[in-house]
Amino acid sequence: MTEEFYFTKIFSDRENERIDKLLRRRYPLIRLSVLQSFIRSGKVFVDGKRVKDGAFRIQIGQEVLLKVAGNEEEIMRRYGRSAPEHIPLDIELDVIYEDKEIIAFNKPAGLSVQPGTNVSNKSLYNALLGRMEEFFFVHRLDKYTSGVIIVSKTHESAKKLSELFSSHDIEKKYITLVKGLVKDKLDIKTPLDGKNAFTRVEPLEFYSGCTLLSVQIFTGRKHQIRRHLAMNGTPVIGDEIYGDSDANEQFKKAYDLNGYFLHCSEVSFIHPVKHLEVKIKAPLDVERQKIIKKLRKEG
Repeated sequence: MTEEFYFTKIFSDRENERIDKLLRRRYPLIRLSVLQSFIRSGKVFVDGKRVKDGAFRIQIGQEVLLKVAGNEEEIMRRYGRSAPEHIPLDIELDVIYEDKEIIAFNKPAGLSVQPGTNVSNKSLYNALLGRMEEFFFVHRLDKYTSGVIIVSKTHESAKKLSELFSSHDIEKKYITLVKGLVKDKLDIKTPLDGKNAFTRVEPLEFYSGCTLLSVQIFTGRKHQIRRHLAMNGTPVIGDEIYGDSDANEQFKKAYDLNGYFLHCSEVSFIHPVKHLEVKIKAPLDVERQKIIKKLRKEG
C-alpha cells in the first residue's frame, strides 16, 4: 500500500497567474498533460481548497499543493519526462546581504535561477537545496543577467516582498553595455505586450562603438530593458534575441564576453519586518570588469 505523497508546497510569486501555468513553470520535469490531468481530477489545492479549472487565477502568497498517491520515486518514474533535476549542487555563491528574513546573492551571468526543461541542473535553486531548510524566490533574473537576486527565508517575508515587486515599490538599477551612442539621459515609455512600460537610461561612459549605461526600470515587463534598448536602436551587447548578431559575434571574439552584458547593480526596498530601507549593491563580475578596462584603454 503506497503512502500519500505531497509535492513540495509552493507559494505563488506572480499576481493573477493561471494555476496551470504556475504548475508548468514550477514542475518542468512532469509532462504538461499530466499536470493538466492533476487539475481536472481534483489533485490541486489552493489555500486548502480544491481547484479543478486550469484557468483559475492565483494571487501572490497563496499556497499551492499537489496531492498524489505514491512516493517521490514512483511519481517521477510514472509521470516524469526525465530524471529529476532537483538535486543539491555544490556551487560557490557570493552572498552580499543576509539577515533572519532574507538573503541576497550576486548572481553570475550564465547561472539560471531555477532548472527547466532546456536548462541543466546548474541553477541557484539547486545550489540552495541542502543549504537552507526553506527558501522562496521573490523575483527573477534571466540566465545571462548578473547581479542582485533576493531570496526570502520565510513565507511571510516572501509574501510581503513579492507584493513590493508586483506593485513596483522597489527600486532596481542596472548597468548595461549597448551598441551605439546614447548621448543624454533618456526615458523610454514604449508599451510592451499591450502594457505600459517605463525604462530610464543614463550614459556613464562612452567607448568606440558602444556606451555603458545606468538603467532604472519602473515597470516589470518581460525582457523590458533589452527590448526597450533594442527599440531605441541601441541593443544590449551580446543579446542574441533582440540584438545585432554581427556586432555581437565581433564583440565576443574581441572581448570574450559570455552571454549578454546586463547587470542588476542595486536593489532598494523597505524591509518586510524591520521596516527600514535596505539597499543591496552588487559589483560587476571579474569578466565584465576586464571588458570595461580593455574598452577604456582602447579609448
